Amino acid sequence: MHPHQKEPCCVFKVGGRSFHVYAEYDELGETYLAYPDFEENPEYTDDGRPFATASQESCLYCKPDDAGKPAPGDCGGCGWFFREVTPFDPIGICMCDALKRRDGGRPTESL
Repeated sequence: MHPHQKEPCCVFKVGGRSFHVYAEYDELGETYLAYPDFEENPEYTDDGRPFATASQESCLYCKPDDAGKPAPGDCGGCGWFFREVTPFDPIGICMCDALKRRDGGRPTESL
């Protein structure tokens, strides 16, 4: 494989949408998975909730998924992060109302 070459790997279905994940290769030939970049290119459910990856850095609205735990560093550990199929889904939906899209297709607050 050539560096930076990518191949389709799998498709995740979330919120009525399908997201492609690609296997990419670095200069050493190591493989890594490239998920959609929802921070750079936000996408939303039909009712205005943002999609996120579990590894995405958490925002200022993050909350622990269990009471008594510290705030998580990524969306996967956030109590707002909804995984549709399994508890290990790498792509989910942020259920935080502060980030829900409203009038004009923009979130209520910019982070």
